[in-house]
Amino acid sequence: MQSVRSAIYFVVAILCLVPLSAAQGSDSSLLEIEAFGPTHIAIECEDGPCSGFSLQVSGSDQVVFEDELSWSGNASGRLTYSIDEESGATGSASIIVLTSEDGFIHEHTDVNGSSGYQDGINSIPSSDVCLDGLCETHMLPTKKMSGWFDSGGDSDAWLLVSNGVALVDSILSEAPFLVEMWKERTDGSREMVSRSASISSEGLHAHPRITVSASSDEEAWMVLSATEQDRRNSVYSVELISSDEDGGAESHHANQRMTTNSFSSYARGLFHFPGDFDSFIVPAAGGVEFEISSLAGNGEEESIEIYEHLLDGSISEKMGYLSGVTSHESISLEVRIGSSVEGGWGIQVMLESESSDFSGSVQADKRAFMGDAPNRLPNNSEESALWPMWTVISDQGAYSSSMLRLQGDVSNIDPIDIYLVSIESDNGTMIRSDPEMGGANIQIQELRGEADYSIMNSTNGSQMLLPKGMHAIRIEQGSGQEGAYSFIISANSPPEEDLGAYVDLSSEARPYYIFAGVFLLTPAFLVVLMMRKEIVSRIFGGNEEHTINQEKIDSIRNKLETGFSDSDLKAALESVEGSGLISARAGFIVEKGLVNREVANISTSTPLGDIGLWIDDSEKGAISFGMASNAVWKMACLRLSFPHGPRSEIHEVDGGWKFHGDEILIGDLQGGECVMISIQVAPVPEMIEVEVTGRVKGEPVAIVPRKALRWE
Repeated sequence: MQSVRSAIYFVVAILCLVPLSAAQGSDSSLLEIEAFGPTHIAIECEDGPCSGFSLQVSGSDQVVFEDELSWSGNASGRLTYSIDEESGATGSASIIVLTSEDGFIHEHTDVNGSSGYQDGINSIPSSDVCLDGLCETHMLPTKKMSGWFDSGGDSDAWLLVSNGVALVDSILSEAPFLVEMWKERTDGSREMVSRSASISSEGLHAHPRITVSASSDEEAWMVLSATEQDRRNSVYSVELISSDEDGGAESHHANQRMTTNSFSSYARGLFHFPGDFDSFIVPAAGGVEFEISSLAGNGEEESIEIYEHLLDGSISEKMGYLSGVTSHESISLEVRIGSSVEGGWGIQVMLESESSDFSGSVQADKRAFMGDAPNRLPNNSEESALWPMWTVISDQGAYSSSMLRLQGDVSNIDPIDIYLVSIESDNGTMIRSDPEMGGANIQIQELRGEADYSIMNSTNGSQMLLPKGMHAIRIEQGSGQEGAYSFIISANSPPEEDLGAYVDLSSEARPYYIFAGVFLLTPAFLVVLMMRKEIVSRIFGGNEEHTINQEKIDSIRNKLETGFSDSDLKAALESVEGSGLISARAGFIVEKGLVNREVANISTSTPLGDIGLWIDDSEKGAISFGMASNAVWKMACLRLSFPHGPRSEIHEVDGGWKFHGDEILIGDLQGGECVMISIQVAPVPEMIEVEVTGRVKGEPVAIVPRKALRWE
């Protein structure tokens, strides 16, 4: 703060008060000054009274007033002056200069004497607060203006600031004056907020600094009035610091994340009073390095606090450092700055991201999303604006942004990156992925819609038709893998349906219809007659041993509980109709005593075998997996995945099953063999998918249910 004040006072001393040495002889050399606009030069006695001195000024033809002791006029550059000393002069004299430098706003014609007339003459140009790194300077703008009191009692009005604050640092005049501060609102009402008089200071008249603020619907005006009615024309000069849109005491939630690789931001403002604090927000995604530094040099009088705005809308605790790395849930950084004294402040924010997440389209002219991608899907369309998004647009069959490179980093601390894909084509888009580097896993996910970001379908990166709407791409750290990944994502228009041209030639096939009816369909009637029992049984549900459903399992369980003892469980199961998986599940329920069992389950039946997944206790994360093999399996392996929410892992498995992370080794299975595995996962997931892989007859095979099991 002291440095800012010192700089201001230094400017005032140089531009407004320029004392010279003591009296000079009649042949003394001429002196020169640079002066612009209204200028006043006068002789002042030093150390008591003086006489016998006169002033000579040349270099301007716009003289307003001139006598032997003072000169006033409109200067436009270099002025030459000298002090002439007569014989017998007593005392000593020096020069007082009141002028302005190039860049002042000058009163070329009389500004209006009251507020409310913003005609460009009596307006101070606005200066924006910089938050985009495009400012030419980060110094606080010192604004300056000069003018004339055209006669005694004349008044001039200057518009200082709209929707911001201004600190009037100094007002100097060769005549006494009054200062009035006015607020003018958009509804036309006006109010005078302060009024005070100048004081005599070193041969001129001055006024101490004044701070005034204006809200979004206000303008702040300053009215200067000469108080000596019989006074000739007089020069005045004003210097002030202003800041449009000064930082407020409260910050709003940021609605974007950092989208450039490096970011330099400057912000500036004013402290209206001791204890005032301002705040501003800079977008910064997760994993971004930041460094905050003060430009004002206010030392212990100034305090800076840093907070993170997070994805869920909350604000973090105060960070205890001014440089570091943002968390993976970060949206933006809020900087709060306060001071124990009034005055100006300046802040520089440097952001840098080493992450290459979502480098954008392969073309070099596309903007990138820098910083870490979130590790979950958004909850609504408003929140989705914070995710890196790729938009695919169909333009008469040609796809804009038809190729995207997804690059990023995964680690044990941050194993998941999720990107959004907005499909704008009415017919949908074919999306596929091709790995470039890294061992991360990828999923292309079809989402239900913006109102509900739940997963409808997904693939492991293979080609998939995504309908119009919002969808997602999920990158997950592979088993034992860590580091950078890169995928090429391609978009193509869906294949057009060839409707062709159809001609009705059915009448020409009439002989064939007769032949088929008589000679070809007759054996079919014989087959139907011979298999009538099987057909009727299948129609009316008499043969459902391959149907896996909860009702049948509950029925078997009830029979087992009422008709057989646990010691003869095997014989009991063999006497009950049902597939091997159904019997295994029913026996598992009885054996484990699952009285309050859950009903949520997924299952599928294939020629290679039947698999099922059940929730046994949703609060404890207890599930059970069952598989009935219809073939000889080698090295069968169960893998659980969690496509929605934070990643879960297998915490405990009953029995001697080997497991790691999200996989369980089932091993070799014979045809007709059944297994049931009791599993506990942690933390409790939002959704779970199951996949069984292995080799059958030397070929790699897999069983994957189409649906995921939602954790209710």
